[in-house]
Amino acid sequence: MKHLITLFIFFTLSCVWSQENNPQITDHLKYKITYLMKYQVDSTNSERIQSEEMVLYIGDKLSRFSSAGKAIGDSLMNSIDRKNKSQANYAKIRSQIPPTSFDYYIYKRIPEEKLSFTRKIVKDNFKYIEDLDKIKWNIEADTKKINGYKVQKATTDYAGRNYTAWFTSEIPISDGPYKFNGLPGLILKISDTKNHYSFELLKLQKLENFIQFSFNEKDYISLSKEEFEKIKKRYNMDPIAALERTGMSFSFPSGERQRMQKEHLEELSKQNNPIELE
Repeated sequence: MKHLITLFIFFTLSCVWSQENNPQITDHLKYKITYLMKYQVDSTNSERIQSEEMVLYIGDKLSRFSSAGKAIGDSLMNSIDRKNKSQANYAKIRSQIPPTSFDYYIYKRIPEEKLSFTRKIVKDNFKYIEDLDKIKWNIEADTKKINGYKVQKATTDYAGRNYTAWFTSEIPISDGPYKFNGLPGLILKISDTKNHYSFELLKLQKLENFIQFSFNEKDYISLSKEEFEKIKKRYNMDPIAALERTGMSFSFPSGERQRMQKEHLEELSKQNNPIELE
């Protein structure tokens, strides 16, 4: 499994290095909200709980949500000397990138009043678009304090899970982690009723130096969500074959590829609890 991850990271870095920036939508990201995400990878194993820091950046026109590792990794790649493409430099950069299990970005209000889910799979950037207002909330009377903020309870059913959220109107930003949005204030905490997925505020920062951001829709291949899920599944089942289809070739000792693929599929079978069940 580690060999598969190394191969994919090396190829991904190569692709990122070769891209040209051709902005279409621009904004300045002014707020950074850090959440701790906890999740149960295997629905049959309640002891296998993992966690990762996730970040929500908010500007005047849009917001961007991802793992902290994804954001840091892409920031490092965009700041390097593009003339130095040596393998040693790749390795140096790779060592500075935090590990992440989530290689996607979620943009709210790209395009206007929509949500765009984007992910690079091998060499291609894919995106699918959903309505921003598809989450329907029930706001309840319960209140409490989280991190010094007065928060109010809201519940919803989304993608096969029942969620309880706590939002604060003291921060009048109608946004939150992952795809969650639409409440009259920032979501500080949200979890599903089985507690398989939860997000809780760690830090809220108003950035002194705004982050310039650009997004060009032409850089992405637009798909339906169903089409995207098929491509992702095909890649997940055999990442080496996906890399080979791009023209790359690998040499393995006898039986090594089969062993790696078997280990990969065994691990994949334990990752059976996605955040969206439908």
